[in-house]
Amino acid sequence: MYKISLSIQRQKLFVVGVILLSVFWMTELCAKPAQVLRVAVLYIEEPPYIYPSPNSGYQGIFPSLAQALSRELNLELVYIPTGRKGLEQLIIDGKADFTWLSPDWVKNKEQLIFSESVFLTREFFYSLLPFSKSDEPIDWLRNKSICLRQDYLYPSLNQILGKEEAQTTRTVRVSSQVSLIKILLKERCDLLYTNEYRASWMKNSLGIERNIWRSPKPLDQAKVAFMFNKKWGSKMSEINQALSNIKRTGELDDIIETHVNKREYFE
Repeated sequence: MYKISLSIQRQKLFVVGVILLSVFWMTELCAKPAQVLRVAVLYIEEPPYIYPSPNSGYQGIFPSLAQALSRELNLELVYIPTGRKGLEQLIIDGKADFTWLSPDWVKNKEQLIFSESVFLTREFFYSLLPFSKSDEPIDWLRNKSICLRQDYLYPSLNQILGKEEAQTTRTVRVSSQVSLIKILLKERCDLLYTNEYRASWMKNSLGIERNIWRSPKPLDQAKVAFMFNKKWGSKMSEINQALSNIKRTGELDDIIETHVNKREYFE
């Protein structure tokens, strides 16, 4: 009788021990922070790069790339909306982990760390008429009006506009990409200056069938990369390997093609 009672007590102690151990591990699990990758995104809509998703959230080339990167790194993606002026500082302060920019566009690049190049972005002039055979941008601009985005900086273009030969060039500033192409089509300006992915997206999304000519060469170009907080320095080889996988499998090309050719944004 004593042996049976002792066995029952041991069984009870074992069960209690299992329960306490389970509670302990559950507490530890809940206490651990989630493994997330926080990406800073701009409030402003910039299709095909980033714009609102119909189901809330974001879509575009950059969100799709961020999702692919988080998948490769096995991390949960979290969006941190911000304005352009505070974008770099947000990453430096560690309030977000990364975003995407060219090192050429960043003032405090020594306080940040960049992945290998994701893709090349090139800025061209666009016109309803063929360009002259000249390779000199000043010859494309002389006595012309050019559509530009309001509040945008155009370092390379401004260098040319500052020349005496460009004094006859007039700039027309507009608030959105859609306005840019519509003003060009209405012939209220002679030239449009933007990058090739935006230009293709505008033409495809609006179903434009009219011929639009592109300048013989780009005026400017930059390599866009993922820009991380420096604490991710030890992970950059893993990040670059993930980026290499995204490129190698053709996923990067598919992402760009999908969003450049997307039309429902205006439908």
